[in-house]
Amino acid sequence: MYLRPRVWWFVGGVLAAFAASTDAWSAVVAPAPGQVVETLSEEVVLVFDPLTGQQTTLVQHVFTGTATPFGLIVPTPRPADARSVSDRVMLALDAALHPKAKVHRVLDLNFTSWVGSCALREVGDLPDDSPRTPTLVGSGGETTPLGNTAEPLHDWILENGFTLAPAQVVWLDELRSRGWSLTGVVVRPPLMDGAPPERLRGPLIALAHEAEEPIYAAGHPPAAIDAQRGARPPRLDLAVLTEWPVGLDAEQSPEPTYLDALDGREVARVAQMGGEPRWSFRRDGTLTQFPIDRPEGPGIVRFIRVAPRPSIRPEPAPITRVHRVGVPIEVLVFAFGALVGGWLRWGRRRAEPPGRMSF
Repeated sequence: MYLRPRVWWFVGGVLAAFAASTDAWSAVVAPAPGQVVETLSEEVVLVFDPLTGQQTTLVQHVFTGTATPFGLIVPTPRPADARSVSDRVMLALDAALHPKAKVHRVLDLNFTSWVGSCALREVGDLPDDSPRTPTLVGSGGETTPLGNTAEPLHDWILENGFTLAPAQVVWLDELRSRGWSLTGVVVRPPLMDGAPPERLRGPLIALAHEAEEPIYAAGHPPAAIDAQRGARPPRLDLAVLTEWPVGLDAEQSPEPTYLDALDGREVARVAQMGGEPRWSFRRDGTLTQFPIDRPEGPGIVRFIRVAPRPSIRPEPAPITRVHRVGVPIEVLVFAFGALVGGWLRWGRRRAEPPGRMSF
């Protein structure tokens, strides 16, 4: 059954009415009715091969923790062959883009008491002074090609019981009118006992498609047509791996935060980590990363070749690891008493006349 664009917008609005509490403000997230899913960050690497006109788009998000499956929609300029690959690919690229500094270890002695530990902890006390935000990993992703018409997306949403906000429907419809295709991903968090952590790292999705240039749709719509005032979109880390340095196709391209060469062996090694992602680029290339603000409208960003320039490597942030060692006060008191007792006994022995034995 064919749905006209106006009918499709109406259907999307009706579906979104069931998800009034959804705060999927920045990524194209299709949650279940009443589910709250928020995107915290987005990592994207574009591997572009100019000889074959092929691009492999690697996308991974970090969401607020949730224990139930939800949907994710990724647009590409051409129909894509998508699948979920190993996280080791992104970890290897992150090791180059975000190098780690040497670890400085600090010893911190905390004086405790065995007697005091027997007392009940007051309500509101925290076991650790350093706040931690655990991240749940190991989520799976089932990809489905949705094409560039409304019917496959409509059927996929109804089949999985997901919802879309009106602004998301309008944004996806605008991309489809430009010839872009959609890929639906069902994100399934790992099963666990108890409440889920605050952060959930989604699956790493590799989308292989045709492209004439490195290109990505970075302008994700809010969950409502009128975005919340003061709300900020999530952090976007966008890198491009191709034969040469690239720059943003705009009047003023931002300065890259990282630019360095990778030899063919390193590129092939990274490709093998993900179970042979289907990118044909296996030659020496250049990895470039940019800080990109979320553009308005369709948000399509393109990259063009630029002149060679010196390498840019960020200074690794220093890492300080504090090793806290608890020293019971009772042990110190016992050691001090033993030291004083030994010193007094040694002093009495020196004061005794020679040849006299003491028991």
